[in-house]
Amino acid sequence: MVVLLQTKTDRLNRLSPGHWLLIAAAFHVLIALLVFLIGHFHLLPNTFDENGIGLTFAADGLLYQRIISALANALRQGDFRTWLEIQAPFHCRLYSFAFVFPGSIVGYNILAAEPLSLIYFLAALTLVYLLGREIFDSTTGFGAAVVIAVWPSFLLHSTQLTRDSLAIVAMLSLLLILVRLVGGPIEWRSALLMAITGALSATLFWVTRGNMWTLVFFELAFTTLLLAILIIRERNVLLTNLGVLALIFAAVLFVPPQVESSTVFGSLPPSPLIDVTSSRVHTHSLWERLLRQINGRRQGFNRYLGNTSNIDSGVRLESAGDLLGYLPRAAEIGLFAPFPRMWFEVGTVGRSPRIVAGIETLVMYLFYIPAAVCVWKQRRNLKMWLVLLFALTSMIGLGFVVANAGALFRLRYVFWMMIIPLAVRGASEWNRHSRTH
Repeated sequence: MVVLLQTKTDRLNRLSPGHWLLIAAAFHVLIALLVFLIGHFHLLPNTFDENGIGLTFAADGLLYQRIISALANALRQGDFRTWLEIQAPFHCRLYSFAFVFPGSIVGYNILAAEPLSLIYFLAALTLVYLLGREIFDSTTGFGAAVVIAVWPSFLLHSTQLTRDSLAIVAMLSLLLILVRLVGGPIEWRSALLMAITGALSATLFWVTRGNMWTLVFFELAFTTLLLAILIIRERNVLLTNLGVLALIFAAVLFVPPQVESSTVFGSLPPSPLIDVTSSRVHTHSLWERLLRQINGRRQGFNRYLGNTSNIDSGVRLESAGDLLGYLPRAAEIGLFAPFPRMWFEVGTVGRSPRIVAGIETLVMYLFYIPAAVCVWKQRRNLKMWLVLLFALTSMIGLGFVVANAGALFRLRYVFWMMIIPLAVRGASEWNRHSRTH
């Protein structure tokens, strides 16, 4: 038996990254097919419609499906003017090409979207692997990618028509570039490619999820701070690194006024806090514009799928003092919601989804422990600090803005993906320490 297990382990170790991606691809296609069949045959009629779209956890997919179908019909008729004139989020325009083919064969459902959904899923796993490898090593990157590949709710959401998958890919891609910038000197030959990739990733995130654009400024601020520390530590002005960062900064500042972050009708359009190309004189301070955005977003989330999952729905932040006073509560919400008392309540989406969300949240509570071990063991690792600071700040930022636990759960995936490599590394450090003692 031991010999047989050792043989199987050796075979798994010999698999290349390409083989693992094929396994992940087959797994995702199987899940997408299963979800579609459950919906098509009305096995869970209160959870999925006949197209496999989630009626509760991804209800916005119903609207997106209609928009994508209209776009696909315009493409099939060769009416590109109508395709351009239809008000549609950017991710819907991408999905419309998949709805033309294979949608013309299987229908306008999640199976038609699967080729693109699969690309997003594999891209997210690849970026998590590369991020873990860049910060620590390939073993950590692989472990983190495996955890995310089998994360139940993320796996389920990745089959849907929402914009989250594309936004996750864009954010992870930008973070990977910035992590490399604080890792040490980079060659001029790599600098141009990194600058272009970073600028395109930032632009893609803006057009996909512009309502979270403020977080990008925090990401760049932390990168600037840590790059300054690296320069002081190395006693060398890293001109190439600074040049790449400057070009990404330029894209972040100048793209929003020039490129529309498309939304669906009735949605609050995103607006950057800083607009360097505007000729208008701002009569409100940066704090006032930030507070106005936070309160506007909170009001929108208060109407998200009713109010049974709302948290502090009556809170309004009217001043900088209110913002600072709410900081501990925002951290509690961003890091730990939904809270244990909510795990077994019957909400708008029923009891089962809440139990699943509770189990996943409990797992993340446990993951925070080895992540803390990693922070201590790797405290001189600037790349780790960039990921940690950005993930924590972003989750706390969501605690300020997102007043609905269900919406928070989806929006937080990308930041959990940043914490999981730290947890995997911390668990490895913990295990190594236990063996030596």
